[in-house]
Amino acid sequence: MFFLKEKTYSLTDKIIMSIIKCLSEAIGDDVKGCLRRENINDRYSNGKKLIKWDFINRNLAMNFSAGNFTAEYAKRGAWCMVPLFDKETGTIYTVMREERFKDIQRSQAKRRRAHYVDALVQSFNFDLNTLHQYSMFEEPSFEEEEVKSIVEDIIKDFGIDKTIIKRYKTILFEEYHSELVAVRCCVLDSSLQVVEEDWSAYITHSESVVVDTVTDSNEPNVSGIKLKDKAKKKAKQRELVALKETAQEQNA
Repeated sequence: MFFLKEKTYSLTDKIIMSIIKCLSEAIGDDVKGCLRRENINDRYSNGKKLIKWDFINRNLAMNFSAGNFTAEYAKRGAWCMVPLFDKETGTIYTVMREERFKDIQRSQAKRRRAHYVDALVQSFNFDLNTLHQYSMFEEPSFEEEEVKSIVEDIIKDFGIDKTIIKRYKTILFEEYHSELVAVRCCVLDSSLQVVEEDWSAYITHSESVVVDTVTDSNEPNVSGIKLKDKAKKKAKQRELVALKETAQEQNA
């Protein structure tokens, strides 16, 4: 946990709700509709967990194509992404799965090359003061030229100068059984520690997959949410799917 030197600017309810709608529709009906049109049983789809990113990117790009809050396509290696930029506050945002972020967070000390999250943090959140102390290790730092190249690739289609960007935030989400279940917006320091804004209250569910209690402590749990009996098998499968998805994102 850390303190910000200046006010942490939050987005309006309207923008937050629009972002969550983009994610929710991509993860749910957009993927389901695509598979149905192509007569593909989602139980046997190899691409279901990756094609959602095409829909997430498309939804964000289409919904924020103009105005003070905009989205643009960008490439990081073989990975396509859609960063968001708030012109009023100079804040740039990216979107990522919660489990992928945790993997990046855990492996940061071992990385010799910067992930784009490292590069954005090092470029725009360098002024943040951390409460935790490094006794034996210095705070992570990557080569300036590498960081510069990564950032330029990400922001070039916005047509903006790097100097107008004041802060970087990442939007992390979790899904369960083709439904968005949690979203948070995080400001990161150089060691990828976070101060967060929980956006989960903005999520609306078409059908609940939760009940009040589960007695078996070994049963799967998504973000502390208790699952219905019919959903337990799906949650176990979710862990295997996440591992496959992480492998696909490793070069991002």
